[in-house]
Amino acid sequence: MRASRFYSLGVAFLFAAALSACTASRSGGEEAPFPAGFQKGVAFTGYWSGAYAGDGPLRSMDALKSTKAGWVSVLVTAYQENIASTVIDFQGPSTPTDDSLIRLIGYARGIGLKVMLKPHVDLANDPQHYRGDIGRNFSEADWAAWFASYTAFILHYAEMAAGAGAELFCVGCELGGTVGRAAEWRQVISRVRGVFNGPLVYADNLVETNPGAVSWWDALDYIGQDLYPTLSLKVHPTVDDLCAGWPGLREKLRSLAGSWNKKVIVTEIGCRSVEGGAINPWDWQKSGQPDMEVQSNYYEAAFRMLQGQSWLAGMYWWQWMPEPDHGGTLDTGYSPHLKPAETVLRSWYGRQP
Repeated sequence: MRASRFYSLGVAFLFAAALSACTASRSGGEEAPFPAGFQKGVAFTGYWSGAYAGDGPLRSMDALKSTKAGWVSVLVTAYQENIASTVIDFQGPSTPTDDSLIRLIGYARGIGLKVMLKPHVDLANDPQHYRGDIGRNFSEADWAAWFASYTAFILHYAEMAAGAGAELFCVGCELGGTVGRAAEWRQVISRVRGVFNGPLVYADNLVETNPGAVSWWDALDYIGQDLYPTLSLKVHPTVDDLCAGWPGLREKLRSLAGSWNKKVIVTEIGCRSVEGGAINPWDWQKSGQPDMEVQSNYYEAAFRMLQGQSWLAGMYWWQWMPEPDHGGTLDTGYSPHLKPAETVLRSWYGRQP
């Protein structure tokens, strides 16, 4: 009984501390909230071969730049048939063409944005699983074949990133079922360093459930984490409600950075503008009415609770689409464009030199 009372007091203390930090940051002045060189990022995402062709994506990139972002992560997605497949296709109709991707990177850099090229692998015909399940039940021969295919895929884009002048390259994203194959991943990273001279990151998504899953952070320049945490179980949470959910996760991130003596980049973070969007924000299929406030509150809470963290090197909000008119107050997706969340984004990024 006494232990339960102390536990309750501890929870209350953490909640009060989080609330205090959240409230205090409301009047933090106009000083830069993040360390010098912080990657003020937004993810730019297209999902078909012509997604980055034409004038539309360039106008959309201009709009992204207007949020005061300094960095953009440019997505390109390859596909394997299912989690048992060992062949990765990066020339199919759902993958942006090389020429359009190179042009987009050049355009982004031309308007003053720095670029992280971020290749993904998704599943073409396996709706019951996601990329984190790849490798389940692989044999040793399967592993050898998959890593051979993955190496060809990732080197293709590493060479492109180098040639196009990208400043940062992501060697993989959310491949949790593969990260235990440390020797193979170290070989992949070594091969990538042979063609791309800039810094490297891997985008993990396991810090909440298994922060020790990746044992090869020492081979990279940054620790990447894709974050879609449930910070409150309320359908309509306030900023303070969401702030109160941050301290435990923030401590895990800080501890991970300290353990490896490397800074963390939040390689993805986002919340849909849909009712209940702060509950399982990773759920891109959730149905419901548009809710602009839950998304803008999620943005505000994240900025308040991550500002001033010396171990944090950057963050990339998910997502900005190549269609320049995508977004608006009737949209329930992740994009902040033409929504209150865009105002929050511009306000915080505008304070950073």
